[in-house]
Amino acid sequence: MPELNPHITQLKPSATLAINERVKELRAKGREIFHFGFGQSPFPLPGPIVEALKTNAHRNEYLPSLGLWELRTAIAEYLFRVNEIKSTPEQILIGPGSKELLFQTLLLLTGTTLIPMGSWVSYLPQVIAKGGRYEIIPTSRKNAYKLTADELEKTCRQHREVQKTLILNSPNNPTGAVYTAQEYESLAKVCRKFDVLVLSDEIYSLLSFKQAASPSMAVYYPEQTIVFGGLSKIFSGGGYRLGFMALPETLFKLIPLYQALFSETFSAVASPVQYAAVKAYEYPDTLVAEIGRNKTILQVAATYVSRELEAAGIHCTPPEGGFYTVIDLSRHIEGLRKLKPRNSLELAAHILEETGVALLPGSDFYFPADEPVFRLAYVDFDGKKWSAQPPDLVTSEPEHIRKHAPNIYRGINALVQFVQGL
Repeated sequence: MPELNPHITQLKPSATLAINERVKELRAKGREIFHFGFGQSPFPLPGPIVEALKTNAHRNEYLPSLGLWELRTAIAEYLFRVNEIKSTPEQILIGPGSKELLFQTLLLLTGTTLIPMGSWVSYLPQVIAKGGRYEIIPTSRKNAYKLTADELEKTCRQHREVQKTLILNSPNNPTGAVYTAQEYESLAKVCRKFDVLVLSDEIYSLLSFKQAASPSMAVYYPEQTIVFGGLSKIFSGGGYRLGFMALPETLFKLIPLYQALFSETFSAVASPVQYAAVKAYEYPDTLVAEIGRNKTILQVAATYVSRELEAAGIHCTPPEGGFYTVIDLSRHIEGLRKLKPRNSLELAAHILEETGVALLPGSDFYFPADEPVFRLAYVDFDGKKWSAQPPDLVTSEPEHIRKHAPNIYRGINALVQFVQGL
């Protein structure tokens, strides 16, 4: 057996991908499973993007490591149009998914990475993989686990002497929370005070339920915010594996380093996919309408789920965007103790076996392992069929959900019955 990198041997398969494989196994055995564990867009890829891929399928040339210039231009224009983020094509870099670009960025950086409790599962493993230092910042349920300026300042004071990198995500995975402009302004003041670099994961930016797009930290802290996005969530193109990052002007000198890293790792994103992505980021009115329609359906699903669970005494973070809510079973802690789970991972496994409801344990998102907290993804439905319904008939009434999102209807009922039977 060869000697192995000890940082890599600490890792486990991504929790989201692992639950997806487990659900496939159980369904293959004939089990009825309500897949609330995986956050894949339920909607089909928009037709213009698919047609652009077909048109460019013959392209087999290597593109520049930093990305197709036409695509970088389209993304710069898109960011200004939807988020008022000022950038030039030179500041936009293309990679095989925003996850990979985030990892490449973390590889470049030293110091301490700050991760709020209630953050995406892959942030910490990426830091561990490079042998980096990190701090999980406590957050509170009363604020939907969004990081506050006071919480950030307290943590920064403990790491005064080192470079600090903060990872923010809005709309948030796992909570569904969306940072407001005022919250970003408060955080920006602290970041300036302590010279914090911000990695802003905005992969769900257009899926904000209260506005056309969620606010961006780059508007309030432009000098030290790197924005990440991609095709997977907004445009339903997870399998296309294309992401982008937008560097601020102050970090322009890092581009040659990124170019070196890209050229020595993934070389360049597949040519046909990059040409197809141009059509997405041109963001014509037809796509604006289609994504708006999808967002309405997601909001309806979120409203139904949170309403039914809260009525059953299951606390949910208010879903304000994206695909998720965090549920807390603490009100039923006495009944849960009879099951003798050692942690939320074991309890999630028990719920899956007993009810067919697949959830992810809160410990995967940096919540304390002994708290009965879980992420629920409300996207287990056929988005193509549901989106074919007349817009004025889309409603969160139970009968509509039962008809158009039967797995959500039956899965939520199964979860409620489980809790009521404790």
